[in-house]
Amino acid sequence: MTVERKTVALGLDCPNNAVLEDWLDRGLLPNLRALRQESSSGTVVHHRKYNNENSWMPFLTGRNLETIDYWISDYQPDSYVNVHQCLYNLQDHPPFYAVGDQANVIMFDLPVAISEQVEGVQVVGWASELNEVFPASRPAHELKRIVDKYGLDPKLEGALDLYNAALAKEGLSYQVPSIYDLRALTAFRDQLLESTSKRGAICREFLQRENWDLFLGIFPEIHMAGHLLWHVSQPHPLSALADEFDVDPMLEVYQAVDQQLGQIADSIGADADLIVFSVDSMVSDCLETARSLFLPEFIYRWNFPGKAALAAGDSAAPVPNVGLDYGLHWAHEVWKLRTNCGAAELQSPQSQAGDNDSFYWQPTNWYRPIWEKMRAFALPSVADGYVRINVVGREARGLVEPADYDSVCTEISDQLRELVDARTGRPMVERIIRTRSDPFDTDARKSPADLIVLWQEESPTDVVQSPLVGRIGPVPYFRPGGHMKQGSRVENFFLVRAPDCPAGGQFPEGRLEDIPATILHRMGIPTPAHFDGKPLALSELR
Repeated sequence: MTVERKTVALGLDCPNNAVLEDWLDRGLLPNLRALRQESSSGTVVHHRKYNNENSWMPFLTGRNLETIDYWISDYQPDSYVNVHQCLYNLQDHPPFYAVGDQANVIMFDLPVAISEQVEGVQVVGWASELNEVFPASRPAHELKRIVDKYGLDPKLEGALDLYNAALAKEGLSYQVPSIYDLRALTAFRDQLLESTSKRGAICREFLQRENWDLFLGIFPEIHMAGHLLWHVSQPHPLSALADEFDVDPMLEVYQAVDQQLGQIADSIGADADLIVFSVDSMVSDCLETARSLFLPEFIYRWNFPGKAALAAGDSAAPVPNVGLDYGLHWAHEVWKLRTNCGAAELQSPQSQAGDNDSFYWQPTNWYRPIWEKMRAFALPSVADGYVRINVVGREARGLVEPADYDSVCTEISDQLRELVDARTGRPMVERIIRTRSDPFDTDARKSPADLIVLWQEESPTDVVQSPLVGRIGPVPYFRPGGHMKQGSRVENFFLVRAPDCPAGGQFPEGRLEDIPATILHRMGIPTPAHFDGKPLALSELR
């Protein structure tokens, strides 16, 4: 089959939409601004559901999040093991570009596993945003060729070797710098700039090949810049550190991506449609410390009254000023805050890293050795807070009788609602979702958590307290930029530069899953019957 139109689709991974628009309006991103002016554009939305990686699912699959049953972690109640699955592994839904011999595809570095249903070239894990990466390609020599010519992802210098049992794959895990270490942040900024430059060169090299119908690529460097550089660019409790930079380092990364977009756009000329889109939106992080540290420590103290494992504070004392002297990786700084009980009962991040546990950096996971001794415990998560009840007959060594399941859920929920930001008095919990009424409900569409805790998003927090558990913290902030909670409406931009798309044209609002349907439609490939998305028709231009 001959496609009607060759297409290049480039994704910007997790820019903050308000920041992006501001910098566009101010002329700080001239290439993207010019590209938008000469294209038809619009807004596509999605509603966040459960975990961050799901933000890519509608684009990768053409499916609505409500119809995708995929969990980044696989909790096994018979062994109290929680396995991190990381990237999307094509378990139930193929990627939209898996069209067989209908098109020759080049896919470079999307957060997805390699599909055997794709004709062409696929490269994954070269310079991913994901902390746990599994570099691979099809054909296998493509990755080796890229590494030989351009080198490894600069962030992978000194990365840990790991083995993911869920994937049965060996991979690498890089360590992010302390957000308080300005020298390390500067070096990380430089790595992102180098990665962006190399990524653009790799994309242009691929595009010089003649035998392709669809090229897919993303710029995840924006995502990492948002996580680690937000506080030295945007309002945050640690914004004073921005004074140490002559130039906004997050803007530098955006501008580096903008430069590469301009060069790629020029390199393809009018020979192909160019589609540029964004997925997700970075915001000031209010979830990370809450779900990764405050929640598991709260649950520990709820289980064992009078005891504390991490970050014991004095509720009667004034709240100390925000600390700025944390030089180690966040996990190791938090581990320094362990009590005698914590030292005796929790598993250290060093030990878990030695076991190739990819959740070693998250305090939630350190409590795993005592989950079986707790009536409820927090599960590791990459989004909202997860609470699992240790139910008799469901868990291997359950402690809560099924008849008491509802009352335990209610008790924990009520106590969590008493948790407040110790600096402001603001309640920490916005809402708690009860995922099942029957603890033995095994519906795969439901989270492994019995309770999903949605946190306030008004301001980042480093210290909390409640009448029941006392004060937790102060603790270091893990990362200043993060993701929005479940149910949030996320707006993404979408533009098409093509002969039949007038400059300044506006698409009606669509959904993120409409982008893959639109790409296939413009190529002349029928929309698969299982898609939830639909092509954004040019006849609907306003």
